[in-house]
Amino acid sequence: MPATAAPPVRNERQDDGYFGPESVSWRVFSDPSAKLGGVAAILLQALNSDMMQLFDKVSDFAGDGPGRAERTGRYIDTTVFGDKAHADAAGASVRRMHAASTWTDPVTAEVMRADTPQWLEWTHNTIVWGVLRAADLYGPALSMAEQDQLVREQHKAAELAGVNPVRIPATRAELDKYIFAEQGWMALTLPAAEISRGLRQPALWGNPVKVLTGIIIQDGIIALLPEWSQLLYGVAGRPMNLRGAAKVTRALMAAGRRNASYDAVITELTTKVDTHPYRKVRTGAATA
Repeated sequence: MPATAAPPVRNERQDDGYFGPESVSWRVFSDPSAKLGGVAAILLQALNSDMMQLFDKVSDFAGDGPGRAERTGRYIDTTVFGDKAHADAAGASVRRMHAASTWTDPVTAEVMRADTPQWLEWTHNTIVWGVLRAADLYGPALSMAEQDQLVREQHKAAELAGVNPVRIPATRAELDKYIFAEQGWMALTLPAAEISRGLRQPALWGNPVKVLTGIIIQDGIIALLPEWSQLLYGVAGRPMNLRGAAKVTRALMAAGRRNASYDAVITELTTKVDTHPYRKVRTGAATA
């Protein structure tokens, strides 16, 4: 008799992760506006000049913008929508990567480390602020209590990345205060200018409808940024353009919600992180 093939090993979910269906985190991070908030967060992170100096030496931060955005998005999806084992594995992977990313300034002999607490806090806080700011402009509508709940829920995400939750904001008001208080430390470096080149000089070739939509979305992202960061990037002074772009972007986000129900989006996200998590922890999981 011919040998019977062994059934494939399935990568079954063990639980609903650290947040779950009733969380504000699932509601916000599953919304199409969260992707725009995530891009705004990367732009804010890039204005930390010390952090960018290190990343320019140890990684291709500016030259691999799309790749970095994809990896960051996959990490966030895994920590938010994956089960606890995969969220833990993703967090451990990122902590190891940060611990290994160091550079010694040849002039000052200062050792710069990616796991510097203030830098990790800036990275985490900009992500939470970015998705909340996107929700402000483009939905989903959140009460102040829900905004505060999201900030507190994301303390677990901070902990996974190596951030001490005691050191970071616990309410939306505290988060706003933190973001605006940090502006004095920010500067536009050459690597940051490189990753933002498209904001200042958007591509104008290709399908006219896609080009126009892309420019509108770009301006919709710029509209999310604090005014001081728009000034640093050289994209300030366009209030009429940004208001118009924000209005159209809001309509595009609403259309996205109508075209895919919340349940369908959650199913897609949980399936994606189950089959292709940032880091696998069980036999049969897709390779990260």
